[in-house]
Amino acid sequence: MSKSTCTVTINGKAIKANVGDTLIDAGLGGRLVIPHDCCSGQCETCRVRVLSGQIDDMGTREKDTVLGCLSVLEGDAEIAYDPVPLVKTTKGTVESIRPIKDGYLEVRVRTARPVPWLPGQYLRATFAGYPPRDYSPTTPLNLDAEENVLVFHIKVYPDSIVSSKLGKEIAKGHAVKLRGPFGNAFLRRQQNPILLTSTGTGFAPIWSIAVAASLGQTGREIRIIAGSRTRDGIYMRDAVRWLQGRGIPITLTAGDGDDETVRKARPHELVGQLTPDHVVYSAGAPSHVDAMREIALGAGATFYADPFYVAEEESGLLALAGNLIRKASAPFTSASAG
Repeated sequence: MSKSTCTVTINGKAIKANVGDTLIDAGLGGRLVIPHDCCSGQCETCRVRVLSGQIDDMGTREKDTVLGCLSVLEGDAEIAYDPVPLVKTTKGTVESIRPIKDGYLEVRVRTARPVPWLPGQYLRATFAGYPPRDYSPTTPLNLDAEENVLVFHIKVYPDSIVSSKLGKEIAKGHAVKLRGPFGNAFLRRQQNPILLTSTGTGFAPIWSIAVAASLGQTGREIRIIAGSRTRDGIYMRDAVRWLQGRGIPITLTAGDGDDETVRKARPHELVGQLTPDHVVYSAGAPSHVDAMREIALGAGATFYADPFYVAEEESGLLALAGNLIRKASAPFTSASAG
């Protein structure tokens, strides 16, 4: 007769569970909440490390990690996850909206109370009267951060439901509800060399990680590759100057690059040699993230993903653009929406 119950140890706490439970359900049964969001294998928020035991990873394993929303217990097991800020809902108002380049906006939201988040995580923002969108808060390009003010980079699509209204129907003083933070692609305290890659407004979480790692993890090797479909989409010139001033190499790429200041190759084609010691963060178009995932895992490197997907109600937009929302049927997700 097969065993129907088991013990799962989560961050040192032993919990009785049923064989066949997902890791998230097992945790909830013991009043322990594994960080999660979509519960459908998209957002990567619930990725945990398997320390030992019997777990069916349901095809989600990457090195020693699995997704807690899909992976199920086959027997006793021990898992662990990195502590993250608690998911909360906070009210705010639009503080300012300004163009940072044609078609790209910086939106600042003043919150009623502090919103803790880790560089690389994302928040769900609902502008009053509009559907929710997921955005990655980031460091201001000129580093003029303010207390209780969140900064987002948003690409504007003329026919989109939300981004096309920014600076018009959605203006200074507009009410915003924020929920989060979510996401597993956040900066960890490590000394391993780090490679950061992005396309489009996937640069937002990558930039926040780069600043935090540079200022808070002295001596850590950092390299960045930031891509765009065209040179017009390279909106982060202020950030580039700051990074270069700190000796952090950044390579810019675009489909119409000149191979001088802007390379013409795709970001994943410029990665070079990776080792198992490398930690790779990638954000942006799903095609870019998938290519980077294959390269990083093929080299045995640790990989954290933040792909952006087009909203179903805005399916006429190009799925390869930066600033895209997660699509419910897609295999992976994360943050920065249009």
